[in-house]
Amino acid sequence: MIKELERQMKASAEALEFEKAASLRDQIFELREVLAEKQDLPPWQRARILAGES
Repeated sequence: MIKELERQMKASAEALEFEKAASLRDQIFELREVLAEKQDLPPWQRARILAGES
C-alpha cells in the first residue's frame, strides 16, 4: 500500500500537482506511524519504519 501511495505521490509531483503530492506524502507518514506503533519493536527499528526503510 505504501509503495502505491509513493508511486502516486511521485506521479503527482511530476504532473506539478504539488498539493496532491503533499497530501499523499502526509498519508504515507501517517500510515508508517500506525504500522510502527502496532509492532512491538525496539526504538531503532521503529525509527527505520518511520524513515521508510522498512
